[in-house]
Amino acid sequence: MKDRYKPLQEEFSNTQNVVIFEDGYGVSRSSDYIIYSVEAEAIDKVVAQYGRATKKYAIVGGQTSCKAPEVAAFERHLPSDIDIVSCHSLHGPNVDPKNQPLVIIKHRASQESYDLVRNVMSCFGSKLVPLTAIEHDRITADTQAVTHAAFLSMGTAWQANNQFPWELTRYVGGIENVKCNITLRIYSNKWHVYAGLAILNPSAKEQIRQYAESVTGLFKLMLGGHREELEKRIKTAGEFVFKAGARTGEPLLLSDEVLDQFSLGIVPKERTPNNHLSLLAMVDCWWKLRIVPYDHMICSTPLFRLWLGVTEYLFRKPALLNEVINTAVEDNTFRSDDLEFTFAARGWSDCVSFGDFSSYRDRFEQIQSYFAPRFPEATRVGNEMIRVLLEKTQGKPQRKDQCAWDVLPRYPPSSTSLAMISFLLLSFLAINWAGAVSETRVGCWQQNSPHERQHFTTIYKHCYEGIKDLAKLDKAYAPILFSRKPNAGYKVPERWITGTCYIHIDMHSDDDEDYISFQEIAIEAGVINAACVARPPHLGGTSPVGPKKVMNVTILGVRPMKGNVLALPGVSDEFPVALGATGPILPL
Repeated sequence: MKDRYKPLQEEFSNTQNVVIFEDGYGVSRSSDYIIYSVEAEAIDKVVAQYGRATKKYAIVGGQTSCKAPEVAAFERHLPSDIDIVSCHSLHGPNVDPKNQPLVIIKHRASQESYDLVRNVMSCFGSKLVPLTAIEHDRITADTQAVTHAAFLSMGTAWQANNQFPWELTRYVGGIENVKCNITLRIYSNKWHVYAGLAILNPSAKEQIRQYAESVTGLFKLMLGGHREELEKRIKTAGEFVFKAGARTGEPLLLSDEVLDQFSLGIVPKERTPNNHLSLLAMVDCWWKLRIVPYDHMICSTPLFRLWLGVTEYLFRKPALLNEVINTAVEDNTFRSDDLEFTFAARGWSDCVSFGDFSSYRDRFEQIQSYFAPRFPEATRVGNEMIRVLLEKTQGKPQRKDQCAWDVLPRYPPSSTSLAMISFLLLSFLAINWAGAVSETRVGCWQQNSPHERQHFTTIYKHCYEGIKDLAKLDKAYAPILFSRKPNAGYKVPERWITGTCYIHIDMHSDDDEDYISFQEIAIEAGVINAACVARPPHLGGTSPVGPKKVMNVTILGVRPMKGNVLALPGVSDEFPVALGATGPILPL
Protein backbone atom coordinates (compact mmCIF):
# COMPACT_ATOMS: atom_id res chain seq x y z
CA MET A 1 0.00 0.00 0.00
CA LYS A 2 1.35 3.38 -1.00
CA ASP A 3 0.95 4.96 2.45
CA ARG A 4 3.65 2.56 3.72
CA TYR A 5 6.18 3.72 1.14
CA LYS A 6 7.80 6.65 2.97
CA PRO A 7 7.94 5.00 6.44
CA LEU A 8 9.63 1.94 4.94
CA GLN A 9 12.03 4.14 2.97
CA GLU A 10 13.09 5.86 6.18
CA GLU A 11 13.34 2.60 8.12
CA PHE A 12 15.63 0.87 5.60
CA SER A 13 17.56 3.97 4.51
CA ASN A 14 20.79 2.74 6.12
CA THR A 15 20.43 -0.93 5.16
CA GLN A 16 22.67 -2.14 2.35
CA ASN A 17 21.20 -4.04 -0.64
CA VAL A 18 17.61 -3.13 0.27
CA VAL A 19 15.68 -0.64 -1.86
CA ILE A 20 12.04 0.14 -1.10
CA PHE A 21 9.70 0.52 -4.08
CA GLU A 22 6.28 2.11 -4.14
CA ASP A 23 4.58 -1.13 -5.27
CA GLY A 24 5.16 -4.64 -6.60
CA TYR A 25 5.71 -3.38 -10.13
CA GLY A 26 8.85 -1.58 -9.05
CA VAL A 27 10.12 -4.76 -7.38
CA SER A 28 9.52 -6.83 -10.52
CA ARG A 29 11.07 -4.24 -12.80
CA SER A 30 14.37 -4.07 -10.89
CA SER A 31 14.92 -7.68 -9.72
CA ASP A 32 17.19 -10.21 -11.40
CA TYR A 33 15.54 -13.35 -9.97
CA ILE A 34 11.92 -13.65 -8.89
CA ILE A 35 10.25 -16.70 -7.31
CA TYR A 36 6.46 -16.79 -7.23
CA SER A 37 5.59 -18.61 -4.01
CA VAL A 38 1.82 -18.71 -4.30
CA GLU A 39 -0.86 -21.39 -4.42
CA ALA A 40 -1.29 -23.10 -7.79
CA GLU A 41 -4.90 -21.89 -7.92
CA ALA A 42 -3.77 -18.24 -7.76
CA ILE A 43 -0.64 -18.34 -9.93
CA ASP A 44 -2.24 -16.99 -13.11
CA LYS A 45 -3.83 -14.02 -11.34
CA VAL A 46 -0.60 -13.04 -9.56
CA VAL A 47 1.64 -13.38 -12.63
CA ALA A 48 -0.90 -11.42 -14.69
CA GLN A 49 -0.65 -8.57 -12.18
CA TYR A 50 3.14 -8.29 -12.00
CA GLY A 51 4.55 -10.27 -14.94
CA ARG A 52 4.55 -7.50 -17.51
CA ALA A 53 6.76 -5.37 -15.24
CA THR A 54 9.52 -7.99 -15.02
CA LYS A 55 13.02 -6.67 -15.61
CA LYS A 56 14.52 -7.41 -19.01
CA TYR A 57 16.55 -10.65 -19.07
CA ALA A 58 15.51 -11.53 -15.51
CA ILE A 59 14.94 -15.10 -14.29
CA VAL A 60 11.46 -16.08 -13.11
CA GLY A 61 10.35 -19.30 -11.44
CA GLY A 62 7.66 -20.72 -9.20
CA GLN A 63 7.31 -23.29 -6.43
CA THR A 64 3.81 -24.62 -7.11
CA SER A 65 3.17 -28.35 -6.87
CA CYS A 66 1.55 -28.42 -10.31
CA LYS A 67 3.62 -26.97 -13.13
CA ALA A 68 1.08 -26.97 -15.99
CA PRO A 69 -0.84 -23.86 -14.79
CA GLU A 70 2.37 -22.23 -13.56
CA VAL A 71 4.19 -22.55 -16.88
CA ALA A 72 1.05 -21.51 -18.77
CA ALA A 73 0.84 -18.36 -16.63
CA PHE A 74 4.50 -17.53 -17.25
CA GLU A 75 4.16 -18.03 -21.00
CA ARG A 76 0.95 -16.00 -21.10
CA HIS A 77 2.04 -13.00 -19.05
CA LEU A 78 5.86 -12.73 -19.09
CA PRO A 79 7.78 -10.87 -21.83
CA SER A 80 9.65 -13.07 -24.29
CA ASP A 81 13.06 -11.90 -23.05
CA ILE A 82 12.49 -13.42 -19.59
CA ASP A 83 14.13 -16.75 -18.67
CA ILE A 84 11.89 -19.27 -16.92
CA VAL A 85 13.47 -21.72 -14.47
CA SER A 86 11.07 -23.28 -11.98
CA CYS A 87 11.57 -25.51 -8.95
CA HIS A 88 9.68 -27.75 -6.51
CA SER A 89 10.90 -29.44 -3.33
CA LEU A 90 9.42 -32.95 -3.16
CA HIS A 91 8.89 -33.06 0.60
CA GLY A 92 6.77 -31.43 3.27
CA PRO A 93 7.64 -28.47 5.54
CA ASN A 94 8.62 -30.66 8.53
CA VAL A 95 11.21 -32.68 6.59
CA ASP A 96 14.90 -31.73 6.53
CA PRO A 97 15.63 -30.74 2.88
CA LYS A 98 19.09 -32.28 3.02
CA ASN A 99 19.34 -35.12 0.45
CA GLN A 100 15.64 -34.76 -0.46
CA PRO A 101 14.72 -34.34 -4.16
CA LEU A 102 14.36 -30.78 -5.45
CA VAL A 103 13.14 -30.56 -9.05
CA ILE A 104 14.69 -27.90 -11.31
CA ILE A 105 12.83 -27.14 -14.56
CA LYS A 106 14.66 -25.33 -17.35
CA HIS A 107 11.57 -24.33 -19.30
CA ARG A 108 12.85 -21.34 -21.27
CA ALA A 109 16.30 -20.23 -20.23
CA SER A 110 19.96 -19.89 -21.13
CA GLN A 111 22.48 -22.24 -19.57
CA GLU A 112 23.87 -19.30 -17.58
CA SER A 113 20.48 -18.59 -15.99
CA TYR A 114 19.89 -22.28 -15.32
CA ASP A 115 23.28 -22.59 -13.60
CA LEU A 116 22.56 -19.54 -11.44
CA VAL A 117 19.31 -21.07 -10.17
CA ARG A 118 21.04 -24.39 -9.49
CA ASN A 119 23.76 -22.64 -7.51
CA VAL A 120 21.20 -20.71 -5.45
CA MET A 121 19.20 -23.87 -4.71
CA SER A 122 22.30 -25.88 -3.81
CA CYS A 123 22.44 -24.12 -0.43
CA PHE A 124 19.51 -26.34 0.75
CA GLY A 125 21.69 -29.45 0.49
CA SER A 126 18.95 -31.17 -1.55
CA LYS A 127 19.54 -33.50 -4.50
CA LEU A 128 18.68 -31.53 -7.63
CA VAL A 129 16.61 -33.38 -10.23
CA PRO A 130 16.36 -31.89 -13.76
CA LEU A 131 12.92 -32.49 -15.34
CA THR A 132 10.54 -30.87 -17.79
CA ALA A 133 7.25 -29.44 -16.54
CA ILE A 134 5.33 -32.32 -18.16
CA GLU A 135 7.62 -34.92 -16.56
CA HIS A 136 7.27 -33.21 -13.19
CA ASP A 137 3.46 -33.30 -13.28
CA ARG A 138 3.36 -36.91 -14.44
CA ILE A 139 5.78 -38.06 -11.75
CA THR A 140 4.16 -36.07 -8.95
CA ALA A 141 0.82 -37.55 -10.00
CA ASP A 142 2.33 -41.05 -9.97
CA THR A 143 3.99 -40.62 -6.58
CA GLN A 144 1.78 -38.18 -4.67
CA ALA A 145 -1.78 -37.76 -5.91
CA VAL A 146 -3.09 -41.28 -5.25
CA THR A 147 -1.03 -41.58 -2.06
CA HIS A 148 -2.70 -38.46 -0.69
CA ALA A 149 -6.14 -39.67 -1.81
CA ALA A 150 -5.68 -42.96 0.05
CA PHE A 151 -4.80 -41.30 3.37
CA LEU A 152 -7.42 -38.58 3.01
CA SER A 153 -9.99 -41.35 2.51
CA MET A 154 -8.77 -43.23 5.60
CA GLY A 155 -9.15 -40.14 7.74
CA THR A 156 -12.61 -39.49 6.34
CA ALA A 157 -13.70 -43.07 7.08
CA TRP A 158 -12.38 -43.00 10.66
CA GLN A 159 -14.09 -39.67 11.31
CA ALA A 160 -17.37 -40.97 9.82
CA ASN A 161 -17.23 -43.96 12.19
CA ASN A 162 -16.27 -41.65 15.08
CA GLN A 163 -13.02 -43.58 15.59
CA PHE A 164 -9.59 -42.63 16.81
CA PRO A 165 -7.87 -45.68 15.28
CA TRP A 166 -4.90 -45.74 17.65
CA GLU A 167 -7.38 -46.37 20.49
CA LEU A 168 -8.57 -49.61 18.80
CA THR A 169 -6.27 -52.63 19.09
CA ARG A 170 -7.02 -53.66 15.50
CA TYR A 171 -5.36 -50.46 14.23
CA VAL A 172 -2.16 -50.67 16.30
CA GLY A 173 1.13 -52.29 15.28
CA GLY A 174 2.80 -53.16 11.98
CA ILE A 175 1.23 -51.73 8.83
CA GLU A 176 -1.48 -50.00 10.89
CA ASN A 177 1.16 -47.73 12.44
CA VAL A 178 2.07 -46.34 9.03
CA LYS A 179 -1.58 -45.79 8.11
CA CYS A 180 -2.35 -43.86 11.28
CA ASN A 181 0.83 -41.78 11.34
CA ILE A 182 0.78 -40.70 7.70
CA THR A 183 -2.95 -39.92 7.76
CA LEU A 184 -2.46 -37.61 10.73
CA ARG A 185 0.66 -36.13 9.17
CA ILE A 186 -1.26 -35.17 6.02
CA TYR A 187 -4.20 -33.71 7.89
CA SER A 188 -1.85 -31.64 10.08
CA ASN A 189 -0.81 -29.63 7.00
CA LYS A 190 -2.68 -26.97 5.03
CA TRP A 191 -5.44 -28.11 2.69
CA HIS A 192 -4.07 -26.23 -0.34
CA VAL A 193 -0.83 -28.26 -0.21
CA TYR A 194 -2.82 -31.20 -1.61
CA ALA A 195 -5.71 -29.48 -3.42
CA GLY A 196 -3.64 -27.79 -6.11
CA LEU A 197 -1.74 -30.94 -7.02
CA ALA A 198 -4.93 -33.02 -7.19
CA ILE A 199 -7.28 -30.60 -8.96
CA LEU A 200 -4.96 -28.80 -11.41
CA ASN A 201 -2.88 -31.79 -12.53
CA PRO A 202 -4.71 -33.68 -15.32
CA SER A 203 -2.78 -36.90 -14.64
CA ALA A 204 -3.69 -36.71 -10.96
CA LYS A 205 -7.42 -36.53 -11.71
CA GLU A 206 -7.24 -39.70 -13.77
CA GLN A 207 -5.29 -41.58 -11.13
CA ILE A 208 -7.51 -40.51 -8.22
CA ARG A 209 -10.55 -41.57 -10.23
CA GLN A 210 -8.95 -44.97 -10.92
CA TYR A 211 -8.10 -45.41 -7.24
CA ALA A 212 -11.75 -44.86 -6.32
CA GLU A 213 -12.79 -47.36 -8.97
CA SER A 214 -10.25 -49.90 -7.66
CA VAL A 215 -11.53 -49.47 -4.09
CA THR A 216 -15.13 -49.91 -5.24
CA GLY A 217 -14.42 -52.92 -7.46
CA LEU A 218 -12.44 -54.81 -4.81
CA PHE A 219 -14.98 -54.02 -2.09
CA LYS A 220 -17.80 -55.42 -4.25
CA LEU A 221 -15.83 -58.65 -4.74
CA MET A 222 -15.31 -58.90 -0.97
CA LEU A 223 -18.99 -58.32 -0.24
CA GLY A 224 -20.04 -60.89 -2.85
CA GLY A 225 -17.65 -63.52 -1.51
CA HIS A 226 -16.01 -63.92 -4.93
CA ARG A 227 -12.78 -65.31 -3.58
CA GLU A 228 -11.36 -66.76 -6.80
CA GLU A 229 -11.92 -63.59 -8.81
CA LEU A 230 -10.60 -61.42 -5.99
CA GLU A 231 -7.46 -63.51 -5.52
CA LYS A 232 -6.71 -63.58 -9.24
CA ARG A 233 -7.10 -59.83 -9.56
CA ILE A 234 -4.96 -59.06 -6.51
CA LYS A 235 -2.12 -61.42 -7.43
CA THR A 236 -2.09 -60.32 -11.07
CA ALA A 237 -1.71 -56.71 -9.93
CA GLY A 238 1.01 -57.70 -7.46
CA GLU A 239 2.94 -59.61 -10.11
CA PHE A 240 2.93 -56.57 -12.37
CA VAL A 241 4.08 -54.09 -9.70
CA PHE A 242 6.47 -56.19 -7.60
CA LYS A 243 7.83 -58.84 -9.96
CA ALA A 244 11.27 -57.21 -10.31
CA GLY A 245 11.92 -57.13 -6.56
CA ALA A 246 10.58 -60.64 -6.00
CA ARG A 247 12.76 -62.15 -8.69
CA THR A 248 15.99 -60.42 -7.79
CA GLY A 249 15.60 -61.07 -4.06
CA GLU A 250 16.00 -57.40 -3.10
CA PRO A 251 15.36 -56.81 0.62
CA LEU A 252 12.09 -55.22 1.69
CA LEU A 253 12.04 -51.48 2.24
CA LEU A 254 10.41 -52.07 5.66
CA SER A 255 10.58 -54.90 8.18
CA ASP A 256 8.45 -56.05 11.13
CA GLU A 257 10.93 -54.50 13.53
CA VAL A 258 10.76 -51.11 11.78
CA LEU A 259 6.96 -51.12 11.47
CA ASP A 260 6.35 -51.97 15.13
CA GLN A 261 8.59 -49.17 16.43
CA PHE A 262 6.23 -46.33 15.59
CA SER A 263 2.91 -46.77 17.33
CA LEU A 264 0.53 -44.13 18.71
CA GLY A 265 -1.14 -46.77 20.90
CA ILE A 266 -0.23 -49.88 22.88
CA VAL A 267 0.72 -52.75 20.57
CA PRO A 268 -1.49 -55.79 21.35
CA LYS A 269 -0.01 -59.24 21.95
CA GLU A 270 -2.04 -60.67 19.07
CA ARG A 271 -2.56 -58.83 15.80
CA THR A 272 -6.09 -58.55 14.35
CA PRO A 273 -6.10 -59.68 10.68
CA ASN A 274 -7.06 -56.88 8.30
CA ASN A 275 -8.05 -57.05 4.64
CA HIS A 276 -6.06 -53.84 3.92
CA LEU A 277 -8.45 -52.62 1.24
CA SER A 278 -6.53 -49.34 0.94
CA LEU A 279 -3.30 -51.18 0.09
CA LEU A 280 -4.90 -53.67 -2.26
CA ALA A 281 -6.62 -50.84 -4.13
CA MET A 282 -3.34 -48.94 -4.46
CA VAL A 283 -1.60 -51.84 -6.19
CA ASP A 284 -4.71 -52.51 -8.30
CA CYS A 285 -4.70 -48.84 -9.34
CA TRP A 286 -1.01 -48.97 -10.32
CA TRP A 287 -1.69 -52.12 -12.34
CA LYS A 288 -4.69 -50.62 -14.15
CA LEU A 289 -2.71 -47.49 -15.03
CA ARG A 290 0.45 -49.50 -15.91
CA ILE A 291 2.53 -47.62 -13.34
CA VAL A 292 5.64 -49.25 -11.86
CA PRO A 293 6.29 -47.15 -8.71
CA TYR A 294 9.97 -48.14 -8.47
CA ASP A 295 10.62 -46.19 -11.67
CA HIS A 296 10.15 -42.96 -9.72
CA MET A 297 11.79 -43.83 -6.41
CA ILE A 298 14.55 -41.28 -6.74
CA CYS A 299 11.98 -38.52 -7.45
CA SER A 300 9.60 -39.64 -4.73
CA THR A 301 8.49 -37.99 -1.51
CA PRO A 302 9.16 -39.55 1.91
CA LEU A 303 5.44 -40.32 2.28
CA PHE A 304 5.38 -42.16 -1.03
CA ARG A 305 8.38 -44.25 0.00
CA LEU A 306 6.63 -45.20 3.23
CA TRP A 307 3.45 -46.12 1.36
CA LEU A 308 5.36 -48.14 -1.21
CA GLY A 309 7.23 -49.80 1.64
CA VAL A 310 4.06 -51.09 3.32
CA THR A 311 2.46 -52.25 0.05
CA GLU A 312 5.67 -54.10 -0.82
CA TYR A 313 5.73 -55.57 2.70
CA LEU A 314 2.23 -56.97 2.13
CA PHE A 315 2.58 -58.25 -1.44
CA ARG A 316 6.03 -59.79 -1.12
CA LYS A 317 5.09 -61.89 1.92
CA PRO A 318 2.90 -64.69 0.41
CA ALA A 319 1.57 -65.93 3.77
CA LEU A 320 0.45 -62.43 4.78
CA LEU A 321 -1.14 -61.77 1.37
CA ASN A 322 -3.13 -65.04 1.58
CA GLU A 323 -4.27 -64.10 5.08
CA VAL A 324 -5.46 -60.74 3.75
CA ILE A 325 -7.46 -62.41 0.97
CA ASN A 326 -9.06 -64.83 3.46
CA THR A 327 -9.94 -61.96 5.78
CA ALA A 328 -11.42 -59.96 2.90
CA VAL A 329 -13.89 -62.73 2.06
CA GLU A 330 -14.57 -64.44 5.39
CA ASP A 331 -14.16 -61.82 8.14
CA ASN A 332 -16.58 -58.91 8.70
CA THR A 333 -14.54 -57.15 11.41
CA PHE A 334 -13.54 -54.26 9.13
CA ARG A 335 -16.66 -54.26 6.95
CA SER A 336 -18.16 -50.99 8.27
CA ASP A 337 -14.73 -49.32 8.03
CA ASP A 338 -14.38 -50.53 4.43
CA LEU A 339 -17.84 -49.23 3.55
CA GLU A 340 -17.02 -45.75 4.80
CA PHE A 341 -13.60 -45.93 3.14
CA THR A 342 -15.27 -46.72 -0.20
CA PHE A 343 -17.66 -43.79 0.20
CA ALA A 344 -14.74 -41.55 1.13
CA ALA A 345 -12.58 -42.56 -1.84
CA ARG A 346 -15.43 -41.87 -4.25
CA GLY A 347 -16.21 -38.58 -2.49
CA TRP A 348 -12.65 -37.28 -2.79
CA SER A 349 -12.55 -38.40 -6.43
CA ASP A 350 -15.76 -36.51 -7.21
CA CYS A 351 -14.45 -33.42 -5.43
CA VAL A 352 -11.26 -33.48 -7.55
CA SER A 353 -13.12 -34.24 -10.80
CA PHE A 354 -15.44 -31.26 -10.29
CA GLY A 355 -12.43 -29.00 -9.64
CA ASP A 356 -14.12 -27.70 -6.50
CA PHE A 357 -11.50 -26.03 -4.27
CA SER A 358 -14.11 -24.82 -1.78
CA SER A 359 -15.57 -28.29 -1.28
CA TYR A 360 -12.07 -29.76 -1.01
CA ARG A 361 -11.18 -27.27 1.72
CA ASP A 362 -14.40 -27.86 3.66
CA ARG A 363 -13.96 -31.64 3.63
CA PHE A 364 -10.30 -31.40 4.59
CA GLU A 365 -10.68 -28.93 7.45
CA GLN A 366 -13.66 -30.75 8.97
CA ILE A 367 -11.61 -33.93 9.37
CA GLN A 368 -8.51 -31.94 10.33
CA SER A 369 -10.29 -30.49 13.36
CA TYR A 370 -11.42 -33.97 14.42
CA PHE A 371 -7.86 -35.35 14.59
CA ALA A 372 -6.07 -32.16 15.71
CA PRO A 373 -5.34 -33.26 19.32
CA ARG A 374 -2.92 -35.95 18.12
CA PHE A 375 -1.04 -33.92 15.51
CA PRO A 376 2.04 -33.05 17.63
CA GLU A 377 2.71 -36.67 18.59
CA ALA A 378 1.99 -37.96 15.09
CA THR A 379 4.40 -35.41 13.63
CA ARG A 380 7.14 -36.47 16.02
CA VAL A 381 6.63 -40.18 15.33
CA GLY A 382 6.24 -39.57 11.59
CA ASN A 383 9.52 -37.66 11.40
CA GLU A 384 11.30 -40.57 13.04
CA MET A 385 9.65 -43.04 10.66
CA ILE A 386 10.83 -41.01 7.69
CA ARG A 387 14.37 -40.80 9.09
CA VAL A 388 14.56 -44.58 9.49
CA LEU A 389 13.12 -45.18 6.04
CA LEU A 390 15.60 -42.82 4.41
CA GLU A 391 18.41 -44.73 6.06
CA LYS A 392 16.94 -47.98 4.70
CA THR A 393 16.61 -46.67 1.13
CA GLN A 394 19.90 -44.79 0.93
CA GLY A 395 21.85 -46.00 -2.06
CA LYS A 396 19.06 -48.26 -3.39
CA PRO A 397 19.73 -48.86 -7.13
CA GLN A 398 17.42 -47.12 -9.61
CA ARG A 399 16.65 -47.43 -13.29
CA LYS A 400 19.18 -45.32 -15.15
CA ASP A 401 16.62 -43.77 -17.48
CA GLN A 402 14.56 -42.31 -14.65
CA CYS A 403 15.35 -39.09 -12.78
CA ALA A 404 19.13 -39.26 -12.52
CA TRP A 405 20.40 -37.00 -9.74
CA ASP A 406 22.02 -33.76 -10.72
CA VAL A 407 24.55 -33.67 -7.87
CA LEU A 408 26.09 -30.23 -7.32
CA PRO A 409 28.82 -28.99 -5.02
CA ARG A 410 27.18 -27.36 -1.99
CA TYR A 411 28.27 -23.76 -1.98
CA PRO A 412 26.04 -20.81 -1.14
CA PRO A 413 25.20 -18.03 -3.58
CA SER A 414 26.87 -14.68 -3.13
CA SER A 415 25.78 -12.40 -0.31
CA THR A 416 24.33 -10.01 -2.91
CA SER A 417 22.21 -12.82 -4.39
CA LEU A 418 20.96 -13.86 -0.97
CA ALA A 419 20.07 -10.30 -0.04
CA MET A 420 18.25 -9.84 -3.34
CA ILE A 421 16.28 -13.09 -2.99
CA SER A 422 15.39 -12.40 0.65
CA PHE A 423 14.09 -8.96 -0.26
CA LEU A 424 12.04 -10.31 -3.14
CA LEU A 425 10.33 -12.78 -0.85
CA LEU A 426 9.72 -10.06 1.75
CA SER A 427 8.32 -7.73 -0.88
CA PHE A 428 5.82 -10.25 -2.18
CA LEU A 429 4.83 -11.17 1.36
CA ALA A 430 4.19 -7.49 2.09
CA ILE A 431 2.09 -7.23 -1.06
CA ASN A 432 0.05 -10.27 -0.01
CA TRP A 433 -0.35 -8.90 3.54
CA ALA A 434 -1.58 -5.58 2.18
CA GLY A 435 -4.27 -7.32 0.17
CA ALA A 436 -5.38 -9.33 3.16
CA VAL A 437 -5.52 -6.47 5.65
CA SER A 438 -8.67 -4.98 4.17
CA GLU A 439 -10.69 -8.11 4.98
CA THR A 440 -8.94 -9.26 8.15
CA ARG A 441 -9.92 -8.81 11.81
CA VAL A 442 -6.73 -6.89 12.70
CA GLY A 443 -7.28 -3.97 15.07
CA CYS A 444 -4.63 -1.24 15.03
CA TRP A 445 -3.97 0.79 18.18
CA GLN A 446 -4.87 4.46 18.15
CA GLN A 447 -3.03 7.09 20.18
CA ASN A 448 -4.61 8.20 23.46
CA SER A 449 -5.75 11.77 23.94
CA PRO A 450 -2.95 14.21 24.93
CA HIS A 451 -3.85 14.29 28.64
CA GLU A 452 -3.65 10.46 28.88
CA ARG A 453 -0.55 8.25 29.00
CA GLN A 454 0.77 7.91 25.44
CA HIS A 455 1.40 4.73 23.44
CA PHE A 456 4.93 4.19 22.15
CA THR A 457 5.65 3.79 18.47
CA THR A 458 7.60 0.78 17.22
CA ILE A 459 9.65 0.07 14.10
CA TYR A 460 8.70 -2.28 11.26
CA LYS A 461 12.21 -3.72 10.99
CA HIS A 462 12.38 -4.56 14.72
CA CYS A 463 9.04 -6.38 14.54
CA TYR A 464 10.06 -8.17 11.36
CA GLU A 465 13.19 -9.52 13.06
CA GLY A 466 11.10 -10.75 16.01
CA ILE A 467 8.54 -12.37 13.71
CA LYS A 468 11.31 -14.06 11.74
CA ASP A 469 12.61 -15.60 14.97
CA LEU A 470 9.11 -16.95 15.72
CA ALA A 471 8.96 -18.65 12.34
CA LYS A 472 12.34 -20.31 13.05
CA LEU A 473 11.28 -21.93 16.33
CA ASP A 474 11.66 -25.72 16.56
CA LYS A 475 8.86 -27.50 14.66
CA ALA A 476 7.32 -24.16 13.69
CA TYR A 477 4.92 -25.87 11.26
CA ALA A 478 3.55 -28.37 13.81
CA PRO A 479 0.25 -27.49 15.59
CA ILE A 480 0.69 -27.21 19.36
CA LEU A 481 -1.97 -27.02 22.08
CA PHE A 482 -1.85 -23.43 23.40
CA SER A 483 -3.56 -22.79 26.72
CA ARG A 484 -3.15 -21.22 30.16
CA LYS A 485 -3.72 -24.65 31.70
CA PRO A 486 -0.83 -26.66 33.26
CA ASN A 487 -1.14 -29.49 30.69
CA ALA A 488 -0.77 -27.17 27.69
CA GLY A 489 1.67 -28.07 24.94
CA TYR A 490 2.71 -24.41 25.09
CA LYS A 491 1.61 -22.36 28.08
CA VAL A 492 0.60 -18.75 27.62
CA PRO A 493 0.85 -15.82 28.11
CA GLU A 494 4.20 -15.46 26.38
CA ARG A 495 6.14 -12.51 25.00
CA TRP A 496 9.11 -11.77 22.72
CA ILE A 497 10.93 -8.42 22.62
CA THR A 498 13.17 -7.23 19.77
CA GLY A 499 14.36 -3.65 19.97
CA THR A 500 11.27 -1.46 20.29
CA CYS A 501 8.88 -4.26 19.31
CA TYR A 502 6.90 -6.26 21.89
CA ILE A 503 5.10 -9.37 20.51
CA HIS A 504 2.66 -11.04 22.88
CA ILE A 505 0.30 -14.04 22.73
CA ASP A 506 -2.45 -15.03 25.18
CA MET A 507 -5.80 -16.81 25.31
CA HIS A 508 -9.00 -14.85 25.83
CA SER A 509 -9.82 -16.79 29.03
CA ASP A 510 -8.44 -19.46 31.37
CA ASP A 511 -10.70 -22.11 29.78
CA ASP A 512 -9.71 -21.45 26.17
CA GLU A 513 -7.34 -23.72 24.24
CA ASP A 514 -6.53 -24.25 20.57
CA TYR A 515 -4.10 -26.09 18.29
CA ILE A 516 -1.96 -23.52 16.48
CA SER A 517 1.46 -23.58 14.84
CA PHE A 518 4.12 -20.92 15.35
CA GLN A 519 4.07 -20.46 11.59
CA GLU A 520 0.43 -19.32 11.84
CA ILE A 521 1.35 -16.99 14.70
CA ALA A 522 4.24 -15.53 12.70
CA ILE A 523 2.02 -14.97 9.64
CA GLU A 524 -0.65 -13.20 11.70
CA ALA A 525 2.02 -11.09 13.42
CA GLY A 526 3.32 -10.23 9.95
CA VAL A 527 -0.12 -9.00 8.94
CA ILE A 528 -0.26 -6.80 12.05
CA ASN A 529 3.24 -5.51 11.29
CA ALA A 530 2.22 -4.60 7.73
CA ALA A 531 -1.12 -3.06 8.71
CA CYS A 532 -0.37 -1.38 12.03
CA VAL A 533 3.40 -0.80 12.29
CA ALA A 534 4.46 0.06 8.75
CA ARG A 535 1.54 2.48 8.51
CA PRO A 536 1.01 5.57 10.71
CA PRO A 537 0.72 5.97 13.65
CA HIS A 538 3.11 2.95 13.94
CA LEU A 539 1.68 1.77 17.29
CA GLY A 540 1.00 -1.91 16.52
CA GLY A 541 -2.26 -3.79 16.93
CA THR A 542 -3.89 -7.10 17.80
CA SER A 543 -5.56 -9.96 15.95
CA PRO A 544 -7.05 -13.37 16.79
CA VAL A 545 -5.21 -16.42 15.50
CA GLY A 546 -5.93 -20.14 15.21
CA PRO A 547 -8.97 -22.19 14.11
CA LYS A 548 -11.07 -21.20 17.15
CA LYS A 549 -9.91 -17.56 17.24
CA VAL A 550 -9.56 -17.71 21.04
CA MET A 551 -5.93 -16.56 21.16
CA ASN A 552 -4.66 -13.11 20.22
CA VAL A 553 -1.34 -12.01 18.76
CA THR A 554 -0.51 -8.47 19.85
CA ILE A 555 2.24 -6.03 18.87
CA LEU A 556 3.14 -2.94 20.91
CA GLY A 557 5.99 -0.49 21.11
CA VAL A 558 8.30 -0.58 24.13
CA ARG A 559 11.09 1.61 25.48
CA PRO A 560 14.11 0.40 27.49
CA MET A 561 14.53 1.87 30.97
CA LYS A 562 17.08 1.54 33.75
CA GLY A 563 17.79 -1.88 35.22
CA ASN A 564 16.62 -3.81 32.14
CA VAL A 565 13.04 -2.73 32.83
CA LEU A 566 10.76 -1.96 29.89
CA ALA A 567 7.95 0.54 29.61
CA LEU A 568 4.86 -0.40 27.61
CA PRO A 569 2.62 2.07 25.77
CA GLY A 570 -0.14 3.83 27.68
CA VAL A 571 0.21 1.56 30.70
CA SER A 572 3.20 2.10 32.96
CA ASP A 573 6.70 3.42 33.03
CA GLU A 574 7.90 0.55 35.22
CA PHE A 575 6.90 -2.91 34.08
CA PRO A 576 5.62 -4.90 31.12
CA VAL A 577 2.05 -6.15 31.18
CA ALA A 578 -0.11 -8.98 29.86
CA LEU A 579 -2.49 -8.22 27.03
CA GLY A 580 -6.04 -9.34 26.40
CA ALA A 581 -8.14 -9.27 23.26
CA THR A 582 -8.85 -5.53 23.59
CA GLY A 583 -5.60 -4.06 24.90
CA PRO A 584 -3.19 -3.80 27.84
CA ILE A 585 -4.84 -4.91 31.07
CA LEU A 586 -2.78 -6.82 33.66
CA PRO A 587 0.78 -7.05 35.04
CA LEU A 588 2.75 -9.99 33.59
